[in-house]
Amino acid sequence: MRVVRIQGPERLELDDAPEPTVATPTDAVVEVTRTAICGADLFPYHGLTPGFEAGTIPGHEWVGVVREVGDGVRGLRPGQRVVNASMISDGTCAHCRAARPMQCESRALFGYSGVYERLDGGQADLVRAPNADRSLWPIPDGVADDDAVFVADMLPTGLSAVRRGGVAVGDVVAVLGCGTVGLMAILLARRVARRVIAVDGIAARRELAAGLGADAVDPDSAPAAVADATGGLGADVVIESAGAKPALDAAFALARGRGTVCVVGAHFEPDYPLDAGRMFEAELTLRFAMGDPINDRELLLAMIAAGELRPAELISHRMSLDEAPRAYELFDRREATKVVLAP
Repeated sequence: MRVVRIQGPERLELDDAPEPTVATPTDAVVEVTRTAICGADLFPYHGLTPGFEAGTIPGHEWVGVVREVGDGVRGLRPGQRVVNASMISDGTCAHCRAARPMQCESRALFGYSGVYERLDGGQADLVRAPNADRSLWPIPDGVADDDAVFVADMLPTGLSAVRRGGVAVGDVVAVLGCGTVGLMAILLARRVARRVIAVDGIAARRELAAGLGADAVDPDSAPAAVADATGGLGADVVIESAGAKPALDAAFALARGRGTVCVVGAHFEPDYPLDAGRMFEAELTLRFAMGDPINDRELLLAMIAAGELRPAELISHRMSLDEAPRAYELFDRREATKVVLAP
């Protein structure tokens, strides 16, 4: 079968590999029909993930058709269309029992190694899914693969940003970074907030945000836009979805007194200089959040099936698996907002 492998910094290769098999009774093997590139894939792509193993197959967002299941799999059968949860969990540890699967003591992220135990991902013709009854979920009839692939990570992460940020009816929300996660946060925040201000330096992304009902501005215009919307108070909730230090700096400045900054952009800096004076003086709440596809996928798939959410409209590029090196280059240069690959 054909797979994508990260062999080193900016070294992405297509390779022929043996087909995965059911290794434990709770495994499933899935034939991938759609797999997406996420901003988190760029960390190992640039060699920024500690301990990442050369040759790891990336991809933690994918959908496909179940080909084979182990004897211990109870909720799935061959031929079913499924979407994965980006991160696997055991379902038995204290975190899982308390409905915190993303903090599972034995968690692993599809397509990653080093920071977690290696688990090859879905940028391949076939993928092995451990603990399949938890890591996979059936896709309802009428939900297209292009929409369902967002339920693996991006859409649940946008929902976590809104929930963990405590967005309430009538709030003014600023979303910093209009990549896919930011756009998902806008899509969901607009259902609650009085006004959403989207901030990004790329005009094409601002255009997408405006199409979702946000007031889209460039970073230099953000302070004035937030002040105008709030009478100078600041945003009730600031969602930082860029995963960049300048965006996190700006988030604290844009929040009102006793406001909330919710960070869903990926950060790994061990030495970020948090302005404790600003945090204390303004009594700010700072939260970090990851998506929770295991707890939220059924709800989000139902919303897609009902026509309330259409995330596939935000796909900018549909490409074949063989075009993965080119797709990564486009995504890395921010010439693509969301790339979906079809094996």
